[in-house]
Amino acid sequence: MVDLTTPLTPEFTTQLFNELTELRRHFHQNPDGCWNEFNTQAKVKEYLIEHAHISPEDIHECATTGLIVNISGPQNDEAALEDVKCIAFRGDMDALPMTEDNPHLPYQSINPGVAHMCGHDGHTTSLIGFGILMQRSRHLLPPNTCVRLLFQPAEEGGFGAVKMIEDGCLKGVDEIYGYHNDSDPFGSIVVKSGPFMAHSCRFYITINGPGGHGSAPHFTSDPIIAAAQMIMSMQSIVSRNISAQENAILSITQVHGGEADNVIPSQVRLSGTLRDFNPSVALLVHTRMKQIVENTAAAFNVTANIEFKDGYPVTFNHPFQTSTIEEIAACVVGKDHIITKGLPAQASEDFSYYLQQVPGTYYFIGTQEAGESQRRDCHRNTYDFNDKVLPLTVRMFLEIVQRRLECILYSSDEMTMIYPSQA
Repeated sequence: MVDLTTPLTPEFTTQLFNELTELRRHFHQNPDGCWNEFNTQAKVKEYLIEHAHISPEDIHECATTGLIVNISGPQNDEAALEDVKCIAFRGDMDALPMTEDNPHLPYQSINPGVAHMCGHDGHTTSLIGFGILMQRSRHLLPPNTCVRLLFQPAEEGGFGAVKMIEDGCLKGVDEIYGYHNDSDPFGSIVVKSGPFMAHSCRFYITINGPGGHGSAPHFTSDPIIAAAQMIMSMQSIVSRNISAQENAILSITQVHGGEADNVIPSQVRLSGTLRDFNPSVALLVHTRMKQIVENTAAAFNVTANIEFKDGYPVTFNHPFQTSTIEEIAACVVGKDHIITKGLPAQASEDFSYYLQQVPGTYYFIGTQEAGESQRRDCHRNTYDFNDKVLPLTVRMFLEIVQRRLECILYSSDEMTMIYPSQA
């Protein structure tokens, strides 16, 4: 265990990140799924108390399996900063419902059907490391200010951010920040203001017909033919109904129908996802999809219905806070390593709900090293988080606090010990 009372030295930071690497691999080996993060929650709380010396009174359960951790500056009668008094940082904790295929890793998941294939084990560990170094220098925060750590459950489709907000995680918060690992080159920062990640929506189409013998299609109505026509027609929605200045992706990802080779089935089910960056675009696509389903069903003498299940809204980065991230990144990783290509991303994030409530920014940090064989692209069963990026993730969070709360927690030399500037 690192001694938080000793001066910050290269030996200190090396030991700290070695211990954090062990912790991250513990989370990876022992993943918890959506809304089942009880063991992760307990481990995070225990680690912060033991290693960061954060008082249990400053750690609060939230959203059942989440945590709110407050690290406060000196409390006195002085007036706090006028604009920003409390900054929040989020780390998600849940794993994906899938099986890992990394037999070469000694810390591969031991929980069947649950695996950290999106790097939330790394995000959680980053927030813990940040908490350790924040707590160590909390006396240097401006009076009556606070840094809040949000350990969030259920990001993977569980709307965990919504429950965290309902339970008061943003009470008193002026700004919020978070990051996600990605497979861009190691040490790059991927960020832009405005729409950053997409709105997502799932849809489910059910087509019913009387069915019949495969040798006598003229005696029945075929839902398979209707389904095929719907699939082809829907592919024209984006290309023929959406302006070239807008963006959307409509993907039909499942087709189910039939049980025997010589039977025309009585039902076919389709499902898929829609991604977009504009509510008016989503409404237009929904309208056209309904029209295609209803009219195609009528044309082929079958019945059909479509249901939509809305996902996370657009993740919208606020301009001023994003410019802060860009300025910090320019100093830490260099302007040449700030990436905007490929943005906005078509994936979705429930961090979007936080940004609807308070200003802030969400950004990506690249983790793929040149020439390495380990996969760093999320949601593959061969993925693993790159522990070497932990120092950069922690330094970025510390730099944000120093910039937005107008304080110096660590000198430039000490920041270099945490993660050397690449600028």
